[in-house]
Amino acid sequence: MSALHTDPMSIRKESGLPTLAHLNLIAAAFEAVDGNDWADDVAEFIKEMAYLVDDLSAEQVLRDVNEDRSVSGFPEVKGVDQVEAEMSERKRYYRNAIKDALNRLPTASLVEAMTLAVDGITCGGEDHAPELIDELVDSYAVETQGFLQKEAENAQKLIKAARDSAKSGENVVKPLVDKLEAVARNWDKVAQPIQLSAKARGIEHAPSHEIAYSIRSLAIDLFNEHDMLTQSQRLTGLIQELFAELPEIAEQIELDSDALADISQRRNESVAIDPIRTLCESVLKSIERNPRAAHSEGLRLLNEGGELLKVAPIKSSSPTYLEAKDILAISLMQCAVAYGNETSKWEPCVSLLENALKLATEVKLRQKISENLVIVKANHASLGDLEPIEKAPSLSSFNGIGVTLYGRTDKYPSDGSYMATYYFVFFFIPIFPIARYRVIPTDGGYRFLGKGRLRTFDKWHIAISLGLIMLMFANV
Repeated sequence: MSALHTDPMSIRKESGLPTLAHLNLIAAAFEAVDGNDWADDVAEFIKEMAYLVDDLSAEQVLRDVNEDRSVSGFPEVKGVDQVEAEMSERKRYYRNAIKDALNRLPTASLVEAMTLAVDGITCGGEDHAPELIDELVDSYAVETQGFLQKEAENAQKLIKAARDSAKSGENVVKPLVDKLEAVARNWDKVAQPIQLSAKARGIEHAPSHEIAYSIRSLAIDLFNEHDMLTQSQRLTGLIQELFAELPEIAEQIELDSDALADISQRRNESVAIDPIRTLCESVLKSIERNPRAAHSEGLRLLNEGGELLKVAPIKSSSPTYLEAKDILAISLMQCAVAYGNETSKWEPCVSLLENALKLATEVKLRQKISENLVIVKANHASLGDLEPIEKAPSLSSFNGIGVTLYGRTDKYPSDGSYMATYYFVFFFIPIFPIARYRVIPTDGGYRFLGKGRLRTFDKWHIAISLGLIMLMFANV
């Protein structure tokens, strides 16, 4: 019995005792607990007593009592009712012994001992606790109600202040969030045993839900209305940490956290592709000033943009990476269109658009590039490398002397165009081929699509004509 005074915690090591006797011994040991005992030791003591009380049965106690009375020569106790009434008193005594022991601990140790006991015996709120633990928690909740209510009011004041100050900027809000975090942690530290017990019992701890939802509401407002991602993430993480025992809150906050993490990642990645945006903006400004440079600018996009994509610190499967590819694809398409419209040289445009199509990932963008590619390929097949003309050449002649078109080569069935040679004629005889044009016949004339190069045949024609003229003059 001296151990009760010198080392009360050693009583836990006693074995072979009847349950009631063991409980009485532990209760006596609790009376020796003081402020010098460790919270985890007290918590283990509480758990030990809770399990023993749960194992206590009136029938077993009745048998043990009657065995002792029989040995002592006293008459047996006949009914269980007397035992049950006495057991209720003993349980109340055990509970009071624990409460008195806890009250002799420093406040921080008391809270820690309760938290450790409830957390351990319920496996983090997953298992039902013995009746003694539930009764202790209920009593603890009553005794801490005033403190929790006051801290909850402080938290609500800080939440309101942060919301009201948000328009002034993050520098003003951050100190208020710092204070809110300190209050919330202080509040949660005391509320932990109650939260764990409520979770184990399958009931809701209303004050915890209220303060958690209030902090969540602030986090949502700071992001949605003021774009304070950092503070919103900070508050969301705080709720995840402090209110993990609240299943409904934990589920919603996990979704919030995932959404904010995704936004944060997208923003960080967006910064990583800023060099690609800058390059594309530079190229588009350049081709706006000088459309004839669009082909070389498109090649620059392919070379420099490709290198920037390779070194971008983001995954190739990331939506931001795909966005960067689409930005390059759009810019390449604009280069192709600008160059083709300005020069009518379609072959380089085909190459630019094919590379743009390889880069593009968005469905509508790919469709648009493909449509442009079909048009450009058709133009290339129809017009080749024709030079654009500002106006149609004259087709006038007088008495068979003048200029006109002869020939129909390189026909293109889709638009009915063909290549015709523009000749100087003398008495309707083609003397000199001046140029070649792709034309489409119209009522009473032609629609000129562009100017082409003279063929080798045409050049020989010029040489022969000049030779004949020189020979004619030489013989005069």
